[in-house]
Amino acid sequence: MDRKVILITGGSRGLGAECVRTLSQQEGNTVYYTYSACPAEGQDGSNVFPVPCDQKEEAAIASCVLKILNEQGRIDVLVNNACSSFLPCDFLKTDWSLFQELLDVNVRGACLFMRETAKSMKVAGSGKIINVLSSYVLNVPPEKLSHYVTAKYALYGLSKAAAAELGHYGITVNMVSPGMMATHLTEYLPERFLQAYAQKHPMKRMTNTEDVADVIAFLCSDGARFLNGVNLPVNGGEAF
Repeated sequence: MDRKVILITGGSRGLGAECVRTLSQQEGNTVYYTYSACPAEGQDGSNVFPVPCDQKEEAAIASCVLKILNEQGRIDVLVNNACSSFLPCDFLKTDWSLFQELLDVNVRGACLFMRETAKSMKVAGSGKIINVLSSYVLNVPPEKLSHYVTAKYALYGLSKAAAAELGHYGITVNMVSPGMMATHLTEYLPERFLQAYAQKHPMKRMTNTEDVADVIAFLCSDGARFLNGVNLPVNGGEAF
């Protein structure tokens, strides 16, 4: 099927916005994306539709999915990208609320979107779910990000379990693990740190959103039809 109806969560900025641009430029695709504060600027187009959605509200998630199904009749691809902003915190000083915020968005919200979209995908006999993790789940994670790392590991486990169960219905669940990118999630880091990080990288630069969006586009394509439960590290070789 060349024409795909795609839902991207958290598509108003950063990697999500790049995914909207990349996937909406492919002929035949209709792209919906969720946002919490305001829709993205410059994302206009006859095939791009912003949908306000509070990722932490089950009713809002169900309403978002139902809206798309009512308008398009199906959802072929779900990209779970939404992630709350966060700051590093010493584990011994970390309040559980910091964990809860990231778990609510990265895991609970993603789980609900997966559940609601997979219901219609099951009826269709096909579908693709792509969950955005982090290279921090691949090797030893950095210090002071226990809340973020925990949420991404939980999403990894959910993805693997869903891949095993939903594959029976022709639905694949795959993951991408981007390296560090200069987006709103890393705004707390000083520029000198990012420059030093890039110089130590095997390819002498950081991962960028285009790198990851292109891999997500591949996972959306028919060329990835027999990939299921796979986590692709998009980090230029800094972690495997």
